[in-house]
Amino acid sequence: MKKEQIEVTGATEPFYTYEQDGITYYEFDSSLCTPPGPMVNAMSGLKLIDSMDKKLVMINMKKPMGLLPKVEADFTWTDEEMADGKVKLVFSKKAEGEPSTDFESTSCKG
Repeated sequence: MKKEQIEVTGATEPFYTYEQDGITYYEFDSSLCTPPGPMVNAMSGLKLIDSMDKKLVMINMKKPMGLLPKVEADFTWTDEEMADGKVKLVFSKKAEGEPSTDFESTSCKG
């Protein structure tokens, strides 16, 4: 699988895209970011998930508990602990149509 770096508006970390099994993935690693970096990058990346055949992969130091309630109305996710202790989350859109998520809400409270 060949990953290609892309420009993502509002992101502070590099994003990459690749295709696998007919799904387009957008991926970023926020494991070295300090807050609100992971939230800012996640919200920027989630804007790209505008159809059911696109997913966002986030690598983070821990499960982003401040992010998940903000996006749960529009996105589902899986998470797994990686061998190095980081967490990999894969976000998918719940349904077609315009999301209700406020992508500009990037503050971490809690």
